[in-house]
Amino acid sequence: MHESDIDAHVERQRARAEGLTDEEYRRRIAEDIRRFHDATGEGAVRAAEFLSHFDTMPVDDLLRAAYRREPTYPAPAMLKSVFFFHIKGWVHWADLERHLETHPEDAVLLGFPRQDGEVAIPSWQNAWHFANIRLKGKWDEVFARLRDEVVRKGRELGLPIGMETLEDATPIRSRENDKEGEYNGHYKRKGYKLDTVTDMITGLPLAKRVTGLNESESRNLILLLEELWKRGIVPRGHWIDCGYTSYANLAWMGVRGIEPHFRMAENWVHNERGELDRILVLYQQHWDDPEFLAQAEIEYILCFLLKKGREEEVGAYFRNPKMAKYHEDPDAYMKDYHKRSRQEGSHGYWKEHLKVESRMRVKGLERVDRYVTINLCVILAVASTRLQNGVRENLASVAFLT
Repeated sequence: MHESDIDAHVERQRARAEGLTDEEYRRRIAEDIRRFHDATGEGAVRAAEFLSHFDTMPVDDLLRAAYRREPTYPAPAMLKSVFFFHIKGWVHWADLERHLETHPEDAVLLGFPRQDGEVAIPSWQNAWHFANIRLKGKWDEVFARLRDEVVRKGRELGLPIGMETLEDATPIRSRENDKEGEYNGHYKRKGYKLDTVTDMITGLPLAKRVTGLNESESRNLILLLEELWKRGIVPRGHWIDCGYTSYANLAWMGVRGIEPHFRMAENWVHNERGELDRILVLYQQHWDDPEFLAQAEIEYILCFLLKKGREEEVGAYFRNPKMAKYHEDPDAYMKDYHKRSRQEGSHGYWKEHLKVESRMRVKGLERVDRYVTINLCVILAVASTRLQNGVRENLASVAFLT
């Protein structure tokens, strides 16, 4: 029996069991679908039904710009179908076409129109082309728009998304014979590195960068936090490991009021160059600079010196007090620092539930970056759907979408 025939048979059986005609049963199901149901451990929800409640408004103008004329298939529906493909954990785009052909009701839920009684279903080539050609070079902006919507809507509902953040990198195993994939002895694999800034409470990705596996993650911190800064998302605290604690990074965060939380390296000692009197003397040496202000506040002085390239002095000014706090009560300090482990949990969750590594069929940094970014957009789209419908819990969860 064909898969769609099985579904119709089950539908008739359920209608009879409840004393309803087939039409009455379908009408009741349609009305039920129009109400938003969250996917939780108490009940799974069809992914297409869930995505039918996703408002693509934050990216609609970006989608329109991807076409020179009226598209054959609505761009919002195409976007939802891409997210649907990844939520379902499929490897081949043909799986999407086959599913929509045998489940036209899912195609309707995703936003594809009926034409002459038939649902207009895109071919797998259409879907692949949309994701990899139409939106090529635009996925970073899709990510940013969805991230901004999640932060905005979350704060509207009382969730301080982006106020406390975590950062870490995780390896992404490359495909065999990927010439751009780098071997790393620490990870004992070839691949790439995904560095993300993640919201501590919700586990949502807020900024990301995919690099070669051997590139230093320390270089990513300012790039990612500056991206958030420009969008008006300024963390109060940022949890990192000691791989990110260069003087440049500590200075950059310090002058912007971002408190870093990090592990102490064993060879660190108090740096006298960061003491206040040394900072003030150094500042006075620039008395003839046009931007020099007599009786300036310390915040201005630190920003001034950082612009002059005095990263060690400014970084040490912010690192020294953290070291003192650690030595006062190492247990309390480390208890706070270990909140960072939640970042590893987020990375593991994305890899497990979206099968990011096992489903990857692309090679090369550019394509891997696009593939990973689309998967992170899935997480943000799911979170946005929940927030748009007033749900504040389990925002990053895709576990019960079927």
